[in-house]
Amino acid sequence: MIRTYPEQLNQSLQKKLAKLYFLVGQDPLLLNECKDAIHHNALVHGFDEKQLIEIENSTNWNDIFDRCQSIGLFFNKQVLTLVLPETLNANLQKHLLELISLLNDDILLVLQLPKLAKSTEKQKWFEQANQYEPQAVLVNCQTPSIEQLPRWIQQRAKAMSLQIDESAIQLLCYNYENNLLALKQNLQLLALLYPEGKLNYQRIQATVESCSVFTPFQWTDALLEGKLNRAKRILEELQSEEVQPIILLRTLQKDVLTLLELAKPQQKFSLNSALPVHQLRENFDRLKVWQNRRPFFTQAFQRLTYAKLYEIIQCLANIERQAKQEFSSDVWQELMNITMLICQHSGKEKVRLN
Repeated sequence: MIRTYPEQLNQSLQKKLAKLYFLVGQDPLLLNECKDAIHHNALVHGFDEKQLIEIENSTNWNDIFDRCQSIGLFFNKQVLTLVLPETLNANLQKHLLELISLLNDDILLVLQLPKLAKSTEKQKWFEQANQYEPQAVLVNCQTPSIEQLPRWIQQRAKAMSLQIDESAIQLLCYNYENNLLALKQNLQLLALLYPEGKLNYQRIQATVESCSVFTPFQWTDALLEGKLNRAKRILEELQSEEVQPIILLRTLQKDVLTLLELAKPQQKFSLNSALPVHQLRENFDRLKVWQNRRPFFTQAFQRLTYAKLYEIIQCLANIERQAKQEFSSDVWQELMNITMLICQHSGKEKVRLN
């Protein structure tokens, strides 16, 4: 299997059109651009029909199987795109395995998945798919993180023949995090306004608007990292989007319980003791903590004590009581207070625009 990124896909397609593509991630812009690139290149190779099917419990798989078997003079070569759910149950795996067995040179299969776990890669249908097409291409369509976004902007600007300075990139990151579609549209507008292609902070500031999109998970990630400014900004954005406070509470509670389980002492300890980091790796594996989130928990461990952790738990319980029993309008202020509590003594943030 060949693993690549959306910005490298066109180069891969020019070298060879594979019979199978995996698009992994949930970024709307990256997914649409990748599908368009595959369809455009496939059309050159005679695949003049395309079909997109969102897989649900009610999906008629016999229709899909018949489509794969309908070959001959009166049938077109086609790109078949299946949008798969996050959970691949046993029945769905069985259907995918049968589908793989029916593939032929007149079918180019594109499988879109929200994520790809190690356990999925060990499933029989996945292994069979890679045996069918050893040169299958997996494209990472996850939205770039705040650390990855500057590089993405730089590459996109270069592809558009735009020269953009560092301060301008930071401004775009601040205003368009998690919203690549709006970011792309702004870059297209800037290219029209400044045909010579030179962009600086002042020029971008004149056109920019705050279009960042955040999730409760990014708020808790910022809390675990101890990035106070970033966590406060995300919380304010979530409040403006009228996200239900109870959703934030549940998300944070889950991470705090994970911290508590990770910090479970094996011997006598003091409440003022730092959380033990020496067995983190084994505990991460035991609790099946995602690899990309392990650095966040590690940073929290380096900053918190048992006393602080119990204080956070008590604070969470008080906020939930306010939200569910007292229907207090102060719940957002309390969420801001716990944000500051968790991020205390975390040191200065290096990049203020984060």
